[in-house]
Amino acid sequence: MRNLATLTAVAALVVCAGCDGCEHYAPDTVPKDPGTVVGIVMDQSGAGLRDVWVYVHDIPNSAGSTFSRGRATDAAGLAEIIAVPAGRRRVEVKAPGGYTAVEMVTVDVVKGQAVSVPFRLTKN
Repeated sequence: MRNLATLTAVAALVVCAGCDGCEHYAPDTVPKDPGTVVGIVMDQSGAGLRDVWVYVHDIPNSAGSTFSRGRATDAAGLAEIIAVPAGRRRVEVKAPGGYTAVEMVTVDVVKGQAVSVPFRLTKN
């Protein structure tokens, strides 16, 4: 079972390396100054929760509006969302049935760095 310190250390190692060859974007659409958001979703004991959706909102597009990207957590409770343009972004977790959580936080995404966003879900 991993605790928050271990998950944060793992998340700090996850950084998109300029997204060369990134499977999420065509080479001509890789965002400028990308960073990575790592959602860390845990239960009350600090164990990672699998299949919980984490979303990054306020991602700008070329049309002048914004969009969101999401990913489900893995067995360790990590959801890595790469190639997020640098800037202020909202990060949301959708608590599964039977759980509650602080659902939205705002973070600053920095070029070439990973920002860890921990969410601790409590059972209803």
